[in-house]
Amino acid sequence: MQQQRVRVTPQDDTVAANFRAVIEGHGGRWTRERLAILQVIREMRGHFLPEEVEQRLRKRGHRISLTTVYRNLPLLVEAGIVRRACVSEEKRGGGSSYEHIFGQEHHDHLICAHCGLRVEFSYPAIDVLQEAVAQSYGFKLERHHLELIGCCPDCQKRACRTRRREAT
Repeated sequence: MQQQRVRVTPQDDTVAANFRAVIEGHGGRWTRERLAILQVIREMRGHFLPEEVEQRLRKRGHRISLTTVYRNLPLLVEAGIVRRACVSEEKRGGGSSYEHIFGQEHHDHLICAHCGLRVEFSYPAIDVLQEAVAQSYGFKLERHHLELIGCCPDCQKRACRTRRREAT
């Protein structure tokens, strides 16, 4: 399988520059492999697993191991390109998922503890409150990650039907 060339478009310059600065700040080298990882991640929509990045790289002819993908994810997080998403999924055995955040609107998550439904939402009052809490403790917020975990409407209905059946 022939390896595809990786091209950086002008809109990618800031993202690539951020990633490169973080890599070099850690004494690393800017390589074609890292650029390929970055390009694949920029094309990902929604939440993704490192294994999905590795699979897409392989389909494009890159020989980049899953270990290499995992080693670069913390650097991508530090560069503000991705963030680890839905920590609660890790507890359910799903591993760490990530989401592309550079240039995206900030959002938080509602997660059903029963079926895993994930709803992305934005609620400005929450951001205001978080900022106020941080200030009251002398913090200057750099970022935050909020997950509200509960029971979705469908699971609530199923639980009600189950309770009714058990009562009869």
